Amino acid sequence: MTRTTAETDYHLSHINIADLPVRLDRRTAAAVITRFFFPISPRTLEVWPVNWRLVNGRALAETSELLSLAAAKLAAAASVRGG
Repeated sequence: MTRTTAETDYHLSHINIADLPVRLDRRTAAAVITRFFFPISPRTLEVWPVNWRLVNGRALAETSELLSLAAAKLAAAASVRGG
């Protein structure tokens, strides 16, 4: 079942991006995504298709790009019924 962009936008509408830094390193990004979307490790973010900038030896990505990708992954996840 594919989900619409409206569901992705719904997840992003509950996050005040203005309160977050413009760019995040992998460790901070993993903490933010874990808080708002789903558990993730910084190592997992290494393989995400995100544009990373190397600044002072640290890989930084745009917060909006990371959150958009996390919301899209959550919206595309299949629902599984237990029991």
